Amino acid sequence: MDWIRILLFLAVATASVYLFWTALYRKYQYLMVGEPEQRPEGRDERIRSLFRDVLFQKKVMAEPAGIGHAFIFWGFIVLSFGTLEFIADHIFGTHLLWIGTADWFVFMHELFSMFVLVAIAIAAGRRYFIKPMRLDETAEAYIILGLIGGLVISDLLAAGLDVALTGEVPGWEAPVAAGLGSLFIGGSETVLTVAKELWVWIHLGFLFAFLIFIPRSKHLHMIGAVFNTYFRRLNPPGRMRTLDLSDESVEEFGVGRIDQFTWKQLLDGYACTECGRCHVNCPATLSGKPLSPKYLILKMRDHLTEVGDQMLNGKLATAAAGAGANAEVAATSVQELPMLIGNVYSEDEIWACTTCRACEEACPVYNEHVDKIMDLRRYMVLTEGKASAEVNRAFQNLERQSNEWGQNRNTRADWAKDLNVRTMAEVNGEVEYLFYVGSAASFDPRNQKIAVAFVNLLNKAGVDFAILGKEEESDGDSARRLGNEFLYQSLAEANVEIFKEYNVKKILTTDPHAYNTFKNEYPEFGFAAEVLHASELLAKLIDEGKLVPTKEVNEVITYHDSCYLGRYNGVYDAPRYILEKIPGIKLMEMERSRERGMCCGAGGGSFWKEELAGTDRINVLRTEQALETGCSAIGTACPYCMTMMIDGTKAKGVEEQINTYDVVELLNMSVA
Repeated sequence: MDWIRILLFLAVATASVYLFWTALYRKYQYLMVGEPEQRPEGRDERIRSLFRDVLFQKKVMAEPAGIGHAFIFWGFIVLSFGTLEFIADHIFGTHLLWIGTADWFVFMHELFSMFVLVAIAIAAGRRYFIKPMRLDETAEAYIILGLIGGLVISDLLAAGLDVALTGEVPGWEAPVAAGLGSLFIGGSETVLTVAKELWVWIHLGFLFAFLIFIPRSKHLHMIGAVFNTYFRRLNPPGRMRTLDLSDESVEEFGVGRIDQFTWKQLLDGYACTECGRCHVNCPATLSGKPLSPKYLILKMRDHLTEVGDQMLNGKLATAAAGAGANAEVAATSVQELPMLIGNVYSEDEIWACTTCRACEEACPVYNEHVDKIMDLRRYMVLTEGKASAEVNRAFQNLERQSNEWGQNRNTRADWAKDLNVRTMAEVNGEVEYLFYVGSAASFDPRNQKIAVAFVNLLNKAGVDFAILGKEEESDGDSARRLGNEFLYQSLAEANVEIFKEYNVKKILTTDPHAYNTFKNEYPEFGFAAEVLHASELLAKLIDEGKLVPTKEVNEVITYHDSCYLGRYNGVYDAPRYILEKIPGIKLMEMERSRERGMCCGAGGGSFWKEELAGTDRINVLRTEQALETGCSAIGTACPYCMTMMIDGTKAKGVEEQINTYDVVELLNMSVA
């Protein structure tokens, strides 16, 4: 009888492992059809991340709901060892070395069994009764919860029946087994033996069903998330992948078909836990637009599953044909893959993104949503020539006048006519800082006031600086984020040439978008400098006593974090430090602030296009969040945020009561 049990177990186990491995390997093959991508740097940090974010679940527990998941995860680890002991005991009649009968392990096994049962009950209740926006009520979710629950319950019942059969009631280390056993003690030995054998095989049935189900369900994230965490982006998040535009044989740029994503981009689909944190933090989703970062990833994953065999067969056929006459025919199955735009994603969906990275900040498995959207935009703009009239107008203005407003580039420094500001040409670059003004502060009347205030403060602090004046070019950020990589690179190269001509070593700017692209993206064009946002330098000057705010500014300020200053570059404290140093100011934080701050709606080039009709305006939603604090004024540190928040107060009819200031202006009011 023992040999029959062992042979039956080995047969079922072998079949289950085979079904698990073949499905998993097929998923791996689908990934490898994607474009190559290298992420070799930072091995030590990658290993630390595995311990921090996988084993200790740091990002998962950033929200209260993640605590339950953490207990399920840790319980799963303990129960996995328990399952090995279960098999050793009930199938092979032995125990695992060191832990099999150790009291501490028996206790831990039962403790985590109860934690897991409570956690899955809460998870099921949330889905069935509470139904939060971010979770989908799917059969698959209940199947997974049922399999986990079945594993735990069948294990405990088998342990209880074992206690009843042996009559040996365990002590403190196994209270659940003891309690269940006491219910069965005194029953027929035959009935108890049959019941125990039945629950042993039910437990194994749950185990093998779960094993087979993993690579065929969203629970593939148990494996995908580990690799996704290890291969996560270590470069600055503000650095987009640069396209090689020099190869004239290349006819397609960006991503139009699923095989044009890299293997790492495709891996995000397998890592996704479907937790929906990205969904409830996305300003496009919250304002009713068709984009959801959650479904962006899931639709990519499902499409990969649908066309994976076609991709794989085309690749294998192409490899077999080599450079021969059949190569073109062999590649047809890949070339005929459905286009992503129109079949998987809508154009409105892709244009709705503000590139704020709230989705990526919230994701517990390091999925990277924004780069996929940027690659899809690049395909539409560079390969298909698709863009709205207002986006094309911005491109034309950048090409002709190097600013999105289309203003005469020779008037770029008119705002500074009466300030005696020196230009780099006048000083031949012999200054400590280049103040890069940017297009917004050069041409927008409201934002010109910020530039004037900043110049006043720099002069009061004795900072040695100059501007480029009419030589200044657009930084190119909006061109790149709107998908026009060719235009971006031409602007970047023009700027780099100017910067090198004047031997620029340090750059100041009030524009977080210019700050990000100079700091994180221009190094790929052969230029590196110390780049400071205005708030960073001003905070330093206050610390050094070169700027002393003394005049009271009696305002209750709520500070709105710029995405490109905050989430992209981690500058949260400097603007707040300035506000805290100004007498009379009381700082009130919004519920969504710092890393969880909500976008104003201008990022990703959205400032230059109209929001989708029939949806809420993102800047109005953000303004409402600001007004909830009871503030008397809104603080910003970005010219585009400034405009969007002012428009928000106008839309709410409170522009006369609620002013919007840049932190530079507030400091200038206070410094004598």
